Amino acid sequence: MKRTIIIAGIIASAAIQLAAQNVKGKIVDNQQRPVEAATVIMQTPDSTFVDAVITDSLGCFAFKEEPEQYRLIIQHLLYKTQEKTGHTPDVGTITLEAQSYALDEVVVKGERPQVKVEKGALVYDAEVLSERTTASNAYESLLRVPGVLEQNEAITLAGAKGVTVVLNGKPSSMTAEQLTELLKSTPVSNVQNIEVMYNAPAKYRVRGAVINVVLKNAKSAEPFLRGEVSGNFIQSAYAKGGGNLNLSYSGKKVSADLSYAPRFTHSDVDMEMISHHSFAGQTYDIDQINTGDMKALNHNLRLGVDYQIAEGSHLSAAYTASFKTNSKARQHSSGNFVESDNLKTGETQMHNVNVDYTAAFGLNLGVDYTHYNSPTTQDFTNQTGNTRQHFLVDEHQTIDRYNLYAGQTHALPNDWSLNYGIDFTFAKEKSGQTYRPQDGSDLSSLNTDTRMDEETYNFYAGVEKAFNERLSLSLSVAGERYKLMDYRKWAVYPALQLSYMASLEHVFQLGFSSDKEYPDYWTLQNTVSYLNGYTKILGNPALVPSTDYAAQLTYVFKGKYIATFYYNYIKDYIMQLPYQSPDELSLIYQFVNYDYEQQAGLTLIVPFSVGRVWNAQLVLDGSYNKDVCDPYHAICFNRAKWQGIAQLNNSIRLSNQPDIRLELNGLCVSSPLQGIYDLSSVWKIDAGLKWTFAHDQAELKLQGNDLFNSLRPDGSIDYKGQRLNLHMNQMNRNLTVTFIYKFNGHKEKKYREVDTSRFGY
Repeated sequence: MKRTIIIAGIIASAAIQLAAQNVKGKIVDNQQRPVEAATVIMQTPDSTFVDAVITDSLGCFAFKEEPEQYRLIIQHLLYKTQEKTGHTPDVGTITLEAQSYALDEVVVKGERPQVKVEKGALVYDAEVLSERTTASNAYESLLRVPGVLEQNEAITLAGAKGVTVVLNGKPSSMTAEQLTELLKSTPVSNVQNIEVMYNAPAKYRVRGAVINVVLKNAKSAEPFLRGEVSGNFIQSAYAKGGGNLNLSYSGKKVSADLSYAPRFTHSDVDMEMISHHSFAGQTYDIDQINTGDMKALNHNLRLGVDYQIAEGSHLSAAYTASFKTNSKARQHSSGNFVESDNLKTGETQMHNVNVDYTAAFGLNLGVDYTHYNSPTTQDFTNQTGNTRQHFLVDEHQTIDRYNLYAGQTHALPNDWSLNYGIDFTFAKEKSGQTYRPQDGSDLSSLNTDTRMDEETYNFYAGVEKAFNERLSLSLSVAGERYKLMDYRKWAVYPALQLSYMASLEHVFQLGFSSDKEYPDYWTLQNTVSYLNGYTKILGNPALVPSTDYAAQLTYVFKGKYIATFYYNYIKDYIMQLPYQSPDELSLIYQFVNYDYEQQAGLTLIVPFSVGRVWNAQLVLDGSYNKDVCDPYHAICFNRAKWQGIAQLNNSIRLSNQPDIRLELNGLCVSSPLQGIYDLSSVWKIDAGLKWTFAHDQAELKLQGNDLFNSLRPDGSIDYKGQRLNLHMNQMNRNLTVTFIYKFNGHKEKKYREVDTSRFGY
């Protein structure tokens, strides 16, 4: 009896295990690439229908049933139908053969439009932008968007004074450097669309021009783990490099991602400064050469978890950390006036925790906390004539910031949509300087210890309406109460976007928006920092936020040719300028508020191609710029100047098998205006070669940037007694070798990053 019970238990256990099994497999093409949206039909051997499923983005499929014998029929429009019989749960990998469609007398040629206008945004298909180019990550794909330029490793948009990048419609809280690193570590295969909005609605919780990077959301019937590992070596004045490790797990309800990106930076400093300084009735001709280097080891870490509560509802949490260790900046200044040595060392830490909830009925709630800490020490020695100066400076900055936000969207009758919400931010900043003289002098008057409390209360509401297939409207307004110490200000920020499609070939878009820019915390301190014995940087507690008003009219012809007329007016524009002090032989750098800056211009974008071999894009921008400031120290300025930008990008497919692509890009910028500064014109040539192999899982890329080392603007001032020349001699040319390997079909998941744009010295 006991033996019978045991045998029955074994049989029951086996039956349960068999019942829990299901039939699963994967569909690929002859290059081992996943085949998405293939129909897999299950039948019994006598052709009785059992079930049918669709493969996911990884080519995977799974049936809940498992007959003793079954037949699978795989169908796809682009591949030949294939049948497979089996009796085990694991079908394995099935390879489909491409279907050939021959047209004897009719050949249909088509070209996908480069841009579409949807809900007030210019929408670019990332696949169209990246195909036949050497783009291998999201950052490089973003630079293929017409009008998007790279200046000092920061993304700019022609026709806009500034631009904010958001991810999947949510603000990207990060510095320009962090954003660049994040986009460069994201595979281009995970970018679906890139949306450009010159006047973003208030629901994005950012104002002004916005680029929204929309990422693919791969779902799988079965849990899977995938990842990517990459490394790069860069040779410029010094050798530097880094790597990325990305792992992600996707399940039916829970997904998680882990990323780690170390990076070693090392750059040179080489500048000659010639100053004709009038002081005490005499002109001093000062010629100083500043040389040195800056290096640091950066570590970026992130761990995120997402839980799908129900269809359209999910809860996510993420921890993000950034560490900069062994940071050293050395600079030696020699010339006919001073001999200075400046060594600055420090460590930087940033920790961020974010929790976000989105409901299917349009509600979004979130809380975000950031802690930032950056202690540094400066060792400064200066010899001026017979006078020697030596001191140490301990600088510190600690910031704790809390952000609470909530938003709601309603779909109303007659194609109206209503959105409204709040966004509250509270920050506490502690910073200061402590001078420690090593030569017996008294520098206690330069010591500072500051506490700042900042509060921002933002309320917004907006409506969207599609009147018909041709006309759409987006209108929103945000009210903000801002408080920083004794400064208090109420402000209203309207945004308007009106789109009209006269025909499939002619689309017009009119927009208006306003924005505000806040000065960095450190610039608001009453601090003094020495670069050498002649040059120093002063803080400015009197700085106030600037207000930007922007308007654009955009015309899109045949989905690819674009013309944009734009006008920008910025009241209290914030800019750092040099000034030769009349009270001492010192060159002072300080952020100041202009009365206003205005800009009016036109941007033209003309793409063209020769077959499927050569693709090119020409961007032309001309603008009239005016800077007005009264007073600026003891003088005032009211200056205007025309500026032109020309960019030509070329992409050439050298070979299909193997897949080898070449890019050759050129940029030229005429002499721009910056307050009393006149900057020289600059130009550059970039070239890249990319080889994709191992069934698109591996990639080797060789990139040369600024091949002629010509992107180095010199500065000159000759205005109302201020005479200064700056010659930049540092190395901008660099050669980069990058290797990327993806396993299990990795597609990097994008996530909300941390805003540290106003942190740091």
